[in-house]
Amino acid sequence: MVKNIYKNISLYFYIYMFVIIIQCRMGSTRLPGKILKKLLDKEIIFWSYDRCLESNADKVYLATSTNLENDILENIFLEKGINYYRGSENDLLDRYYQLCKKISFDNQNFNIIRVTSDCPFVDPNIINDMIEFFKNNNYDYIINHSKEGVTPEGSGIEIINFKSLEYLWKNENDPNFREHATGMLSLTEKYNNIIKKGTYIYKPTKIDIEKMKNVKLSVDTHYDYNNSVEIASYFGNYNFSYNDILEYLQNK
Repeated sequence: MVKNIYKNISLYFYIYMFVIIIQCRMGSTRLPGKILKKLLDKEIIFWSYDRCLESNADKVYLATSTNLENDILENIFLEKGINYYRGSENDLLDRYYQLCKKISFDNQNFNIIRVTSDCPFVDPNIINDMIEFFKNNNYDYIINHSKEGVTPEGSGIEIINFKSLEYLWKNENDPNFREHATGMLSLTEKYNNIIKKGTYIYKPTKIDIEKMKNVKLSVDTHYDYNNSVEIASYFGNYNFSYNDILEYLQNK
């Protein structure tokens, strides 16, 4: 029987504590096992994980579900000594909340950065900028999707403080909301008087914002995967940014 498991979790106390949680699972319907497919010589999930490690976040955790198909992920995480947690398959809000309760008792200053594992090109520079934006503006929740800037699908990042996450966990009963966790906050005004929301706007130089708005960098289909292989092969290394990718795609 698979149990809820957390591995190598330490307790830290910071004035501001920022922890990245990368949600992951094997159960993709359109591209089964996609997060273990390789770009260059590294699996997609570890592109995301390693790039998050380069950010200024205090810790990075992988959060999968207790479904048996995810046993393979747990075995890999154990082998690599990676911080991980297993929780609900469909209630992402609960998965995040239960992991956060295990990470820190200092909940007043605890903040969660949400990233998905099918986004291999997540940019640590953007994460760092968003951390500063979050702190300097005293927000409860921010997202980097905006009409004014450019946020290719697959480069979405959210930050929420634990107080707000806990409020949602206690008060939100809609299964669809709970399945999409904090991502639903940007689509509803329901909590506007309770959770202070903000938007981080990314407007890179030398980029035609309108032209690049529909760029997709997440991996959901074979077509997406082939595009990601092309991008990774073009750069031939792991050290490139969103801006580098956008410049490459814009000038193809």
